[in-house]
This record gives sequence, C-alpha cells and structure tokens, in this order.
Amino acid sequence: MRASRISWQRAAFGRARAVPGIAVCAALAGLSMLLALAMPAVPAVLIALIAGMMVAHRFDVAWFLPGADFTVRTILRIGIALIGVRFSVEQIAELGITAVAVAAGGVCLMLSAGTLVAMAFGLPRARSVLSAGAVGICGASAALAISTVLPNGEAQERQTATTVALVTALSTAAMLLYPLVGHLLGFDPLAAGIFFGTAIHDVTQVAGAGAMISAETATAAIATKLVRVACLAPVVAAIAMIGARYAAASHRGASPPAVPFFLVGFALVAAAANLGLLSAPLRDTLSQGATFCLVAATAALGLKTSPRQILADGWRPPAAMLAQTLLLAAYAIGCILFLDF
Repeated sequence: MRASRISWQRAAFGRARAVPGIAVCAALAGLSMLLALAMPAVPAVLIALIAGMMVAHRFDVAWFLPGADFTVRTILRIGIALIGVRFSVEQIAELGITAVAVAAGGVCLMLSAGTLVAMAFGLPRARSVLSAGAVGICGASAALAISTVLPNGEAQERQTATTVALVTALSTAAMLLYPLVGHLLGFDPLAAGIFFGTAIHDVTQVAGAGAMISAETATAAIATKLVRVACLAPVVAAIAMIGARYAAASHRGASPPAVPFFLVGFALVAAAANLGLLSAPLRDTLSQGATFCLVAATAALGLKTSPRQILADGWRPPAAMLAQTLLLAAYAIGCILFLDF
C-alpha cells in the first residue's frame, strides 16, 4: 500500500513538473499561429521553431524541458491523429485516377530514390528516410510524424528540428516559384494544380500557390495534396513495423507496437469525417486543433535545440533536401507533360 502511494505521488509530481513547459509550448504555438495570420508567407511551424530556439538561447529552459518532452512525445501524437479529419475521399475521387496515381507515385519515388539521394550525400539511413518522407508526403507534419517511430535521442531530435526548418523553407520557396514555372510551361489551371499538389511539400503552401492562379487550380492542388496526406499513416506504420522487426532481430529489448496507436486514431478520425459523423464546425475545430498540436510540438523541439546544433551538420542536409525537392518537381512536370493533363 505504501509503495503504491509513493508511486502515485511520484507520477503526480512528474505531471506537475511538465506543466510549465507545456504552458510555454502552448503560448509559443498560439503566438506563432497569430503571427502566421499576419504574415501568410511565413508558416507557423517555422515561426514556432525559431521562437523556441530564441527562448532557449536567451533563458535557462531546464525547468521547461519536462513539459517540452511531453509535448514532443504526447501532444504531437494527438495532432497527428487529428490530421485525419482533413482527409476527404470525395475530393480525391473527383480528381481522377490518373492524377491520384501521379501523386501517389511521387510519394513512392521519394521513399525509394529520394532516400538513396540523401544517402548519396552522406546522410544516415534513418535521417534519409526522415528527409524523403518530409519532401514526399506533407512537409513538417510528415517529418514530425516519422520522427515518432525513429530511435529516440538528442541527435534524432536535432535532426527532426533541422528537417522541419529545411522542408518548410523549401516549401515556401516552391510556393513562390512554382506558379512561375507552371506559367512558363503553359500549364492550364488543372495541370498547374496537379503540379503544385504533387511537388510542394506543405499543405498551406500548396493552397497558397494554387490561389495565385485561380480557384480551380487551388481546388485541384489541395485534392492532389490530400492523396499524399493519405499516405502518411501507411508510410509511418510501415517504418514502425520495419523498425520493430529490426529491434527484435538485434535483441534490443521490447519493441514499440507495430502499428502506433496514434495512427489508429488517424484512421478513426478520417473514417468519422468521411462518413459524415462530424459536423462541419467540429471538423474545422479539430483541424485547427491538429495545427495547434503540431506547432506546439515544433516549438518544443526549438526549446530543446540551439541554432548551433541546427548548423552542426553542415551543408549536406540542405543539399540533400534540395536535390530531393528538385527530383520531385522534375517527376511532377514529366508526368504532366507525358500524360497531357
């Protein structure tokens, strides 16, 4: 009885220690989302990452680290599960099987050839998969999701923070440049939308690029992007299963569940949204909640990462991700020209 009481007290103390860090991450997330509304060209996740690193550079954040750990570990998983509310079978069906195949093919290309490209630049396999998944699926959200099933450690957190920063910056650059590329290549509104949805990393930047052309382009771009978002759960599940088998084969002790519980949550939320069980206001609220959780987790990564750590790996990570981005863009352009959308 006494041992049980002591265990409960320790657990309660641990939860209490996490509160200040959770509050700081939530405050940084809210501030970042407000600033992103005022500066649409700058994504909230990038603002949150920079803000977290600035706080860590200016203050002693040791008191906040338990809460930052909780945010990266638990709140991030809640956000990934809530992303399922954005998946729309109806929008994807309206796109057409050919465009769906092009978008899905881009994901497969990144996870195979894109991973090899990063490894050719000297990146470790796990980091190459992280980078390829971020470029191929849905930018920062994919990077954060994939990071949850990779081996834990300080290096992994630093690599995730670097990947989030790089993929967000490249996605923003693509949002500004790809409409010009589409115009020079003579893409019509539908072809331009498929190009943006296949080749731009983050959903927000996909929508922004489409809006620069027309409402039709924005609709096609978002629908194409949803195909890639739909790949998030199976890809993360596959990486988790491969990691679990590797851990078992190398006798590293208890391995994580083959299918993480937050991916089950993703599937359940997506099913509820597409079966009409969620009202439109509730879907909007859950979507905003997903964004808030992901931005808070990014702020937590910033609290645990210094600018010096971000730059520690030199030129190889940005060069590898730029090469992956250009490969994906070339694939999208080639498919559009060959299939004559």
